[in-house]
Amino acid sequence: MQIFIFITCVSCGVISGIAYDILYIARCAVCGIYKQAYTLKDKLFTAACDILYFLVFAVGFVFVSVMFDFKELRLYMLLGSALGALLYLKSFHVLIAFSVKKVYNKITSKKQS
Repeated sequence: MQIFIFITCVSCGVISGIAYDILYIARCAVCGIYKQAYTLKDKLFTAACDILYFLVFAVGFVFVSVMFDFKELRLYMLLGSALGALLYLKSFHVLIAFSVKKVYNKITSKKQS
C-alpha cells in the first residue's frame, strides 16, 4: 500500500507542476520574462501567483489524501509530492519555459517594428 501512496503522491506533484506552468504563463504574460525589469506591481503579482500555486498544491494534496483514504500524513508522502514536482520542473517545464520565451520575444519584437 505504501508504494501506491508514494506513486500517487508523485503523480500529485507532477499535476501541481502543470498548475505551476499555467501560473508561469500568466506571470510572463502580465510581467514579462525579464525579472530585472520587474516593478513593485510585478513582484506583487508574482507573489500572488506563488501563494495561489501553494494553495492549489495543498488543496490537491488534501483532496487526493481524502479520496484515496490515506489515514495519516507520512514524510514519504511529502517527499513523493516534492519529487513529482521537481521531476516535472526539471523536464517538461524546461520545454514550456523555452516556448514561452520564444513566443514572448517574437511578440515584443513585432511590437517594436
